[in-house]
Amino acid sequence: MATLLFGLVACKSEPTADAPHAATNGVLEYKEIRLNEQDVVKTLKANDMELMTADSADSYFQLNKVKPLIYALPGKEKIMVYVYDNAKGTSKARLDFAEQTKGMDMNPPLFYNVKNVLILYQHNVGGVRPQEKTAHHSKIETAIEQLLGDEIYFKHNKTYNLAKLESFMNSFSSHKVDQMKITSLTIEGDPIYTYLLTDGTKLQYAQDNSEDAFAGGDKGVSKTECTGIEQQSVEGRTVFVATGCQSGDQRYILTVPDSK
Repeated sequence: MATLLFGLVACKSEPTADAPHAATNGVLEYKEIRLNEQDVVKTLKANDMELMTADSADSYFQLNKVKPLIYALPGKEKIMVYVYDNAKGTSKARLDFAEQTKGMDMNPPLFYNVKNVLILYQHNVGGVRPQEKTAHHSKIETAIEQLLGDEIYFKHNKTYNLAKLESFMNSFSSHKVDQMKITSLTIEGDPIYTYLLTDGTKLQYAQDNSEDAFAGGDKGVSKTECTGIEQQSVEGRTVFVATGCQSGDQRYILTVPDSK
């Protein structure tokens, strides 16, 4: 088993002007960076998506009390953008869509989560895995990776924005202020959130599985302070863990399949 350990030393670096708000008055707290409609539309267009203003008569499902911003695509396809106050709003919206469309005979859209935004892509391709044939699926996924910022998103064995983990580890070993969030979807689609924060002298780990229906008796938010981050090679995968934690030796961060 090969390992690589990153540690902190006693000195503290002064936060740079563009440092995230991970530390406030000595208290480590993750600060969610919310997206708005302009962020999403600008990034989609930058990835060669021809978004056009939808007809004023167009409408779509209101989800979790929010009406979508609708954009037309060539070939009578559409993009619906739902903006919420936080990521939990998008989870409730997906449940709302399932409830409203129960029993309907329809071509379901593809769903994309990015922070506090839910994007629905109404395509014209049917089948079990239409995303493999649609004209815009890969462009939307590229845009989402660019919009994630300090968040890593893990869904169906695919990891988005993995570069943020390396960036955070570099900040950690260089004693710089930084923050990171990992959103991992369970097999059932429930999100589990993992947070890593550093102010330059300490590392805080937190995990929130309160939205996991199968979390059992350990459901809720758990926090601990740790001293290092370690990556371990295990059976063709790289496992990242926080080590030297107050509530036990190590805490799980993320697993990444090794490149073949």
